[in-house]
Amino acid sequence: MSTTRTICLKCSSDQLRWLTLRKGRIPVDVLQCPSCGTANAEEDWMPPLRPLQVGRCWNCMNRREIDQCSNCGLTKQEDVQVHDELRSIVDPTLSHLDAARQASRNGRRLLALKLATAAAASNESGQGEVARALRIWLLSAIGEADHALEDAKAWVEGTQDPSAIAWASYGQQLQASNMTGAAADAYEKALKKNPKQNNIRARRAQLLLELRRGGQAQDEAIRVLSQDGVDEQSVAIASMVAEKLCDHFESEYRDAEISRLLDYSRDYVERSPVLLAHRARLLASEGDLASARRDLKRARRLNPELEIFERVERAMKPSRGSWWRW
Repeated sequence: MSTTRTICLKCSSDQLRWLTLRKGRIPVDVLQCPSCGTANAEEDWMPPLRPLQVGRCWNCMNRREIDQCSNCGLTKQEDVQVHDELRSIVDPTLSHLDAARQASRNGRRLLALKLATAAAASNESGQGEVARALRIWLLSAIGEADHALEDAKAWVEGTQDPSAIAWASYGQQLQASNMTGAAADAYEKALKKNPKQNNIRARRAQLLLELRRGGQAQDEAIRVLSQDGVDEQSVAIASMVAEKLCDHFESEYRDAEISRLLDYSRDYVERSPVLLAHRARLLASEGDLASARRDLKRARRLNPELEIFERVERAMKPSRGSWWRW
């Protein structure tokens, strides 16, 4: 049952917060006191774990026989009523999808899963795909990784022409399951549908690097870092790929590739101590010691301890004159 309790039963703290825990194999939304750890309330809604299919019960995802669920016994009308009541627990003025988002932000992810499932099954306001992607993410978030992957797979396999969001959702679950090659392929399909998904492109670059497909990883990282206004998470992932590529290129004496990568990602280089250090080393080797010192100083502010700093300093030292006189 829902609760409006705001004061802890044990220590009277007013800082109660919702989070989703697992009791054995069952996910439960718990109103917990962070001060003393007391569970002040629990909501154990039936989780709809099976893949989403047309005509299935929203409450538990089992088959309906005539008009009644063969598992939980709800009729279609009762199913709709139950989910309207769940929506009202969050905010009766919100749609099922927006209520799911709000519940998730509040830490009530099991409740959010119920609401996202209803929104996806009903294609509420034409946003069924967005709701299904949220549903799959929530399945994973509450500890049901296998069911999240199963639902994402059923989505792409059960759709004649899967959308970008379907392929992206499937790729994320494959990546979470350490199926690196399959995840990279799913992300590629998502990007063919919608090339503007910077986060998916950055994630694909990361996977390609793990697969030792450095050239492709570099191309994908460059496509992210050569754009303005990219979100922080995508920049962070693509920058990490660029850093590892620069380290690899340095070990193979391929400074031209480092220079190319740094040039394309110049708008984001100063956020990365590793990329700054690589640029400093190249500048020093070209004789631009003032710029090299500037980049090295900035890199050290971000991270005072990197192995590459020693190599940068070595590159900045003037070489000794040759004993050979021409």
